[in-house]
Amino acid sequence: MSGKVVSLHLGLGSGLPKPQVKVLELVAGFGAKGDRHAGKDPDRAVLVAGLPAYDKAKEAGIELPLGALGENLLLDLDPHALPPGTRLRIGEALLEFSYVCTVCSSLSQFDLRLPKLLYGGRGLYARVLEGGLVRVRDPVRILATAE
Repeated sequence: MSGKVVSLHLGLGSGLPKPQVKVLELVAGFGAKGDRHAGKDPDRAVLVAGLPAYDKAKEAGIELPLGALGENLLLDLDPHALPPGTRLRIGEALLEFSYVCTVCSSLSQFDLRLPKLLYGGRGLYARVLEGGLVRVRDPVRILATAE
């Protein structure tokens, strides 16, 4: 399985959706430089979401702007098809999925059904093992899968 980066987001202030950016600078053990969540928990350094989450919302009649899930990276693949421990090379960076992101009530601002609809399917948190720049349309290569 491989894919591409669809969009990148950086949460500079509070609230959702996170604004789109053209380039993310990921820092090992820290996260996305400039993001409000960076540096708080290395296991939750970045949030990776996939287009299937947006597709599921759209099928339920919920139109979401990109960044609405709070993701830093939106990929054209389903990160939930990969287990925690999976490593991905995205642009210059090396990420490792740590665990599934919980669905919080902040998603309710878009539609009250959204937290329940995306339960267990919002995205995966990832550690940044090697930092570097990530750009829209960068390839995503799966390097290893946890046993």
